[in-house]
Amino acid sequence: MSGSRGAGPTGLNETGQAGGASGVLGGGEVPGPLGNQAGIPLDGGAGETKPAVTGTELNLVGSYPKPAAWTAAKEKELIGKDSWFPHTLDFLAVAGKGSKEITSPEDFLLKIIEASGPIGRLNFFSHGVTGKIATSGEVDPAGQFCTLDTGWTSVIGGKRIADPYAKVWGDNGENSGTAKVTVGSKTFSLDDVRAKFAPDAELWLFICHGGADPMLLQNISNTLQVRVKAFSKIIVYCAPNNFPASRQHRVNMLTGATPKESCPSAVSDFHQLSSDRGASPRKP
Repeated sequence: MSGSRGAGPTGLNETGQAGGASGVLGGGEVPGPLGNQAGIPLDGGAGETKPAVTGTELNLVGSYPKPAAWTAAKEKELIGKDSWFPHTLDFLAVAGKGSKEITSPEDFLLKIIEASGPIGRLNFFSHGVTGKIATSGEVDPAGQFCTLDTGWTSVIGGKRIADPYAKVWGDNGENSGTAKVTVGSKTFSLDDVRAKFAPDAELWLFICHGGADPMLLQNISNTLQVRVKAFSKIIVYCAPNNFPASRQHRVNMLTGATPKESCPSAVSDFHQLSSDRGASPRKP
């Protein structure tokens, strides 16, 4: 089926690389529409609708540059071999107009601080594996893996917080909301980050296996004090027929034995996907 291949990484090897089923690319330089849309299908409910987001919707994507060797012909070749990973241009196209690239966990926080108005929904697109959500990395030019260079990991023992917060806000970062950090020209606290969210805000992680580690989801929910929605399986990117002129893939969570089987039910608007994992914040 033309334009119907796999999604992001399925495992983390000993070198900190994600490999396995690949994702599918498009080529569009014009991102699709984004925003607070009324009539969005209710999460987990067939035929029902969900009210528009209260507050601003912010879309962030991980930093995964397109390999220099990836011409349109090369990417088509890799897709044909089911050996391809989406990169930043793909994330931006799927996330839509106004989406922003982030390069580190600290940059993720900075974009929250810089957002206008209270954030009702934050969508984050990147790569990941069970136990790690990447904010940046590199895609192998041969299409065999992508690295997970920076990001969040589950913290064990006495620390109940996601990296890098345990490093900069204390061992129990969610209880250290007033300590200040400086990112770029901005100095802010964890309390300042939390204050940017609306009371009913949600963080959606459109990341392969982003919901497979319950502790990590709880860490993130506790840190930001927002509800977190995620997916336990790979996110499938189904390339459009006019690839590589467009990168506006349809997306789905893996529903069958192979990514290709998930494309018939893939959606053109990521808001229509229903998560299968989540966490609600525990108060510090």
